Amino acid sequence: MLDYLDKENLAEDTIVIYTSDQGYWLGQHGLYDKRLILETSMRMPFLIRYPRAIKPGTVSRDLCVNVDVAPTLLELAGVAIPEAMQGAPFLGSKIAAPRRYVYGHRDRVDEVRDLARSVRDHRYLYIRNYMPHLGYNQPTAWPDSGEIRHEFYRLAKRETMTVPQWHFAGPTRPVEELYDCEADPLNLNNLAKSGKHREILKRLREEHLRHIAVTADLGFLPESEAWALFAKQTGWEHGQAGRVPLVGIHQAAAQVGVASERVFLKNLDSNNPTIRYWGAIGLAERPEISGLAKRKLRRKISDSSPASRIEIANALATHGDIPNALPALIEATQHENLIVVTHASRTIELLGKKAKSAKYAIQEALKRADKIRPPDTPATVVLPGDKDLAMFVSFSCRAFLNRLGE
Repeated sequence: MLDYLDKENLAEDTIVIYTSDQGYWLGQHGLYDKRLILETSMRMPFLIRYPRAIKPGTVSRDLCVNVDVAPTLLELAGVAIPEAMQGAPFLGSKIAAPRRYVYGHRDRVDEVRDLARSVRDHRYLYIRNYMPHLGYNQPTAWPDSGEIRHEFYRLAKRETMTVPQWHFAGPTRPVEELYDCEADPLNLNNLAKSGKHREILKRLREEHLRHIAVTADLGFLPESEAWALFAKQTGWEHGQAGRVPLVGIHQAAAQVGVASERVFLKNLDSNNPTIRYWGAIGLAERPEISGLAKRKLRRKISDSSPASRIEIANALATHGDIPNALPALIEATQHENLIVVTHASRTIELLGKKAKSAKYAIQEALKRADKIRPPDTPATVVLPGDKDLAMFVSFSCRAFLNRLGE
């Protein structure tokens, strides 16, 4: 293509960009996993040829993100940049000041539920895990169709793995992570508890909190609540208008893995369904809970919010009360909203054989999903709405039935 542009005397007037998707799903350390927000996951090759503005061989060390590409192209083309664009031009006559930070996010990927955010400056990467009870190496159907991840599962034994290996392969994650990406580009040494790096951790933590506030980060809403809220107006409009009480929601999420049982019990009494949702997640994350907490979860299991009901049931099931938990989860697999079904079927999948009495409900959910999206449809074919969600329902249902030998 470059030879053609040269031959046709178009090179001076043509901007050529060569870049890529994120990393590949071969794990974390030394390999790549596009689904994470670690250094090897977020960094991408990025090459530009534009002889009119760039001297060949020029290397920029500035931080740059994908949202900067569109305003840069508009600037080079002499087109006004819309104010709503978050990105800034890195070439042209109106080059923006170099970025101090770039940001990453991880939410649900296919059927795998999660919520994590990151901030990266020129040297350090900070990660905040809001669901630390869910490990990096969660089972996930699409990558699990290959062989490499099954080797991870087979080898995932605490007594035989190094600390960095277990960090990826183990069942949980730390609440905070901090990496020196110059000295440790593979993110093997978590510095979050290093006294020497306390001020760096504090600065990046505060920048993370500032960023989720100023961008009105609505990812902290459970999907079923979000879609109900966005029925008539977009999330952008709600966020910019300040209609969602995000301060309380962000605070409730930040308490998971940190606060006491008493705090989560108080959150279960909130008038805000999303705060109740995070209260239940906080109880599920704890190694153990009191009899008082179990009794309160049983009383709250008929919560008006489907997402809260599912997480309340999950907290009960996680702490051994399967009989009181499963009816709510089974009922949720029959919900008309496939986002709710996705949430419930994934929860049952992770409970595994403890939830074996949900087998019939999962079989029915699978039949429904396969009717909406035929199972022979390639996973790489992205279809709108329920057809896409049906694939994720089927991922969890098949994984659960496979674990039961069904």
